[in-house]
Amino acid sequence: MEQWNAVGSLVEQLKKDKAVRAIFLKGSLAREDWDQFSDIDLYCLVHEIELDSFLTRRLACLEEYAPLLFWTEVNFVGPQIVAVFENGLHVDLYTVTAETLQQTDVVKVLYDPEELLGDYAAKSFPLSSEAVLRTFNSLAFSLLEFAAAFNRGNLIWASRLASHISSDIVLLLRYIYDPERAQLGFKRVDKYVPADTYQAVSDALDNIGPTKLPHGLVTLLDLLEELIPSLPAEIKENLNLAFYNFTAEIVRQLK
Repeated sequence: MEQWNAVGSLVEQLKKDKAVRAIFLKGSLAREDWDQFSDIDLYCLVHEIELDSFLTRRLACLEEYAPLLFWTEVNFVGPQIVAVFENGLHVDLYTVTAETLQQTDVVKVLYDPEELLGDYAAKSFPLSSEAVLRTFNSLAFSLLEFAAAFNRGNLIWASRLASHISSDIVLLLRYIYDPERAQLGFKRVDKYVPADTYQAVSDALDNIGPTKLPHGLVTLLDLLEELIPSLPAEIKENLNLAFYNFTAEIVRQLK
């Protein structure tokens, strides 16, 4: 796979930089659930005192692999270059130090002569009970906003709100079936929920376009209400079901 050819090339180039202390992967390549469409989440751990100078050299290191079609700088978990090469390969190059390295998700170590990553302990992406309750309340309130947009005839905005609601429902769905990665929501959700449930969500999303509302959203609510009994008792007893039932009924009555 071209991803691994790129990784090999990039690692050989980055190892030459005096600032680089370790190189590792996160994401699908590190978890070994990648496919031909996967991007590359490549991390360089650098000396703190060399950080600023390394940032000026990152782009040249990437261009040693292949010409770039697009690149931009962002700062998500640290300074990052989002790069797309002429062959279509997408690489996210992150730069961290020993002080800023976040121990989230599994890693695949590619270069670590100082054994800096020997004590790395991967953390998962669960949703806390508080986050589940916030998600449910947000969903219920969005139903009210959806009904207002639909009744005004602003179907494009109503469709966007339905999409937002679907994201909340999928978070709850993932919390039930894949609690250790619940925060990932839609991402690779097809691998972690039952096939019939995934198909039900897919069918519902086919029907949240402007001309098909409110049918798709009502179908999503049916699915959500089937899921609620599967939530842990400590979650169910704190759900604001009175508010949800109120707003859901408003949506169900839309024509």
